[in-house]
Amino acid sequence: MIPLLLILIAVIAYALGALNSPVLLARFVFGKDLRRMGNGRASYANFTHVFGDRWGLAVMGVDILKGVIAVLLGALLLSIPGDGFPVIGKLFAGFCLMLGNIYPVQNKFRGSKGILCCVLTLWLADWRVGLVASAVYIIVIAFSQYVSLAGLCACVAGAPAAWIFISAENLKGLAGTLALFMALVIVWRNRGSIFRLLEHKEPKVKWGNKTEKKMRDSF
Repeated sequence: MIPLLLILIAVIAYALGALNSPVLLARFVFGKDLRRMGNGRASYANFTHVFGDRWGLAVMGVDILKGVIAVLLGALLLSIPGDGFPVIGKLFAGFCLMLGNIYPVQNKFRGSKGILCCVLTLWLADWRVGLVASAVYIIVIAFSQYVSLAGLCACVAGAPAAWIFISAENLKGLAGTLALFMALVIVWRNRGSIFRLLEHKEPKVKWGNKTEKKMRDSF
């Protein structure tokens, strides 16, 4: 039964992750096709350029809602067999959600950076792991002003934190391994940012400046 449940979780979580929030909001709130407006991209930046910055929080809210549904559904489905493995279900669902967000099939496998999905999954899997990831994010962005570096460090920090804190279900090693896989995918997806950081070409966040709008696209 567990293999079938894992397949079901993977399909649902990937499908939710692949849903493009800016495109959905543009269509159902404004009745517009975002891909035919502005620069034609299905991105947060294009969405806020067309419809205004105040709708940016709505986009993030939809992304978070999708993530919560996918991760909690993963926990619910893997709780079915006997005592179940809800934490593993959360992390596996979050991993598949992240893959859908990064590599959406309907957009030729070109999607977002996956940072928000990763950090949200860590929070839902265990609040202590999420707290570590968020603390790392805040510290790194405060000292470096690099959003991309902060996001990468937060996701990478989630792997050892999962090994340390997630001891339920006698599957501590598996939980840490799933968190590690998430971090590796994030690093691979954001390799362009890593190269730019090494070459000192990555833009920094300038608070109060238009550069601040780039923060959401880093997720």
